[in-house]
Amino acid sequence: MNAALALITKNGSRKGVVFKMMMESTLQIPYRSIILIDDSDDDKTMLTVKDFADSHGKELYVTKSRPYNYHTSTRATGRQTAIDLFLDNFSEDVLIQLDDDVVLRDGWWNEALHAFTDNRIGMFYGVTYDVNSIEEINLSHVAIDGKRLRAFLTTFLERGRTNDIALRRNALKTIRERFGIIPPELHLYEDAWLMRAFQCSGWGIFIGFTGAIQHDPVKMNQVTKGIMNASVDIKYIKIASRYGIIMSVNVTDDAVRLLSPIVLIPILAIKRMRDYGFLRGLNMAITESYVKLLYKYAKIRGSLGFSCDKLRYLG
Repeated sequence: MNAALALITKNGSRKGVVFKMMMESTLQIPYRSIILIDDSDDDKTMLTVKDFADSHGKELYVTKSRPYNYHTSTRATGRQTAIDLFLDNFSEDVLIQLDDDVVLRDGWWNEALHAFTDNRIGMFYGVTYDVNSIEEINLSHVAIDGKRLRAFLTTFLERGRTNDIALRRNALKTIRERFGIIPPELHLYEDAWLMRAFQCSGWGIFIGFTGAIQHDPVKMNQVTKGIMNASVDIKYIKIASRYGIIMSVNVTDDAVRLLSPIVLIPILAIKRMRDYGFLRGLNMAITESYVKLLYKYAKIRGSLGFSCDKLRYLG
């Protein structure tokens, strides 16, 4: 089984050594071509990838996201552009899509190959192990305990993940024929749409536990400084909710706990005020709680009202 590699990025080179480690980790995969969807502000990311491709004898195809009649590039337009280019211009059996902050662990490709021996499997996803520093990326013992595993699987079933995925050509063709494109407005939840599209098309999803290490130094720096993008989260949760693609694993439990983020505001406020001062900490606590409440509502709404027909983007 042969593969093509798609890298979807915006300013990936700013992640420094992590971005280079991501590319190096793909060498376990016998791919010939790299599809680079580069929506960066400058050419530094493209030049970094070109240097890697030239050094390892890889063909490189570079483009920006297609707009799909949307006013800006998003993760959805980037992912869809890679899918369309792959289906229309390449012949490989599998398209691999990687985030620019994910480093594949040794054995990732072998596990993907094993998954695809079952012809019912359309998507392979490797568990991503989050670490807090670059030094932890090379640790071979990074693992996931029972509690974290349960949390991961719950999140995956609620909204999918696309950090490191391998997608079967025939499955992508089926999805494009039945549902068209990933709605370009799904900037943060295109992964949920993709998972529901695979499920609605009758293709299986295989989760591998060799997995990958994820570390975004840019995002970690923002977290350390207490920088929040709550308005972005709120906007895209509302958009995803219209498609019904975020769903509860346990609707009853989520319904009972719907107001828990509001109830817990005092506790969260104390923590945030301790770190960021009274006014900023209180505002952060209220905003975070609202995001959690909105997400819970979206899960319940999706579970009660989703249908596969909702996946088609009507513009």
